This record gives sequence, C-alpha cells and structure tokens, in this order.
Amino acid sequence: MLAADDWETVRDVRLQALKDSPTAYISNYEAAAARTEADWRQTFTDGLWIVAQRGRRIIGLARSLRVTDRPADERHLESIWVDPRYRRSGVMRAILRCLAELEPEVREWLLWVVDRNVDARTVYERLGFQATGERQLLDDDSGRTELRLRRRTLPVP
Repeated sequence: MLAADDWETVRDVRLQALKDSPTAYISNYEAAAARTEADWRQTFTDGLWIVAQRGRRIIGLARSLRVTDRPADERHLESIWVDPRYRRSGVMRAILRCLAELEPEVREWLLWVVDRNVDARTVYERLGFQATGERQLLDDDSGRTELRLRRRTLPVP
C-alpha cells in the first residue's frame, strides 16, 4: 500500500502503463503527465493505491476507490496495470488478494473495462468478475464504450 508521499511512484508507473497500453484507458499519457504534484497527492485521499513488486521492480498497479453514490461495502478498481513481462503469472490475483486483506469490509468489487480490451476482460472473468449489463460511452470522441464488471466476495472468516 502506498501513501501520498509515494505520489511520484504512482505517477511514474501510471505513465508507464499509459505508454504501454494507451487504448486500455480513458486517460491518456499527455493528460496524466501534465498533472501536478497536488493532483497526484489528491488521488490518495480519494482511494487506496497498491503496487505489486518483484524485488525492487514495480510490476503491477491498481487503485481501490470508494464511490460516494454506491454502498459502503463496494469499491471500484481503476488504473489497473500489469507489466507485460509478468502478465499471466498471477500478479492481478495477488493484487486482488492484497486489497481484500487491506479492505476486509468490501463485499463487491467493480471495474470498467474498455469493450475492445478483450485480453483484460478475459483476465477479469478468469478472476471471477462478471458483466453487470451496464455500458457507458467514453467521452473522448473515439466511439469506444466500457463495460462494468462485478466480483462479489465472501466474508472472510
């Protein structure tokens, strides 16, 4: 788990993710690179950032966000990224496990996935996420849509 003083780490990994997979996200590299230190620090007050590491190398990133108009036991996952060299090796599963330990009150995880990102959707479905039937058009004039996925968790004994 990262803290606001780790904002440069989050910025650097997020920029790396946007370079690596630009069509997987709503945001783009230029907009993220233009954000100020205060902007990045603000993301910590709104949510929980977590990284996966192999040694000192960061190989995964995700943010858990409490959405105010949703039930208190739900979290939205966003900014999810796994280094291409480590995909299909359990990194995303480890991130989810860690988030479940850090936020044991969460009973439902939600995320949006760009409809054309078949690889990501396949990974999420293998991890137990299911489509909710909700879609939204991106406001970037690309014509792309996002699908909402949900994963329910069992209470931890």
